[in-house]
Amino acid sequence: MGYLISGILVWGFIGWLIDRWLGLDGLATGIGSLVGAAGGVYLILRRFGG
Repeated sequence: MGYLISGILVWGFIGWLIDRWLGLDGLATGIGSLVGAAGGVYLILRRFGG
């Protein structure tokens, strides 16, 4: 569960930084959160053999 939460937080934060830099009104934050969630699910499946 930690992989999923940390992925969303880290990539969401990176997306937020990109939003602030480019002025995208939350678009990059949403995309970053989705990428983080997908990465977290991937790591969970890889670790537990899914």
